[in-house]
Amino acid sequence: MLDPVSAGTETGGDGSALRARQDEVHAAAELLRALGIPEDDPAILALQEEWWRCQARLYPCFTEDEVVMLAKTIYGEAGSVKSLTEQACVAWTVCNHVDEPTLRVSSIKEALLKPNRFYYRSWFPATQELLWLARDVLERWNMEKLGYAGPGRVLPSDYLYYSGDGKHNYFRNAYRGGARWDYSLPSPYLT
Repeated sequence: MLDPVSAGTETGGDGSALRARQDEVHAAAELLRALGIPEDDPAILALQEEWWRCQARLYPCFTEDEVVMLAKTIYGEAGSVKSLTEQACVAWTVCNHVDEPTLRVSSIKEALLKPNRFYYRSWFPATQELLWLARDVLERWNMEKLGYAGPGRVLPSDYLYYSGDGKHNYFRNAYRGGARWDYSLPSPYLT
């Protein structure tokens, strides 16, 4: 399976390596189907996700600078939070801001630089783990935009707000009040 950390290495040139990998993944899935493996088997689902991840890398909707900016924002907003799922929810909130037309932002960078929205600072560290998580969320967001219907989103699209106490962030779908997110979507992250 492709590793989100190494994404930049396959996207250069004409994308032939990614297309070749998609062909390999497709052939493997077809072989499993021919053997009678059902569509909802974890092996087939993993191959489908890998195919879509290649597709997202062929047609990215974010820049490498935005990956770094988002990693630094995760540090600022959830650096002390232990759960990767909660940290990913911060990144999904940023993606939700880009997708919400009333907020009038058209990119991750623009959302992060809007005053009083997110705690992004250029001097914050972007560790390998945070870069991995930022890239993973952005690729899953892009996969969703391209038509992937599989798991990956850990926060619904209408959750645009959150507050925190230093240990946890609490996500909600209204600026004041609203429903608090209960983490009921399946998470691809261990914690």
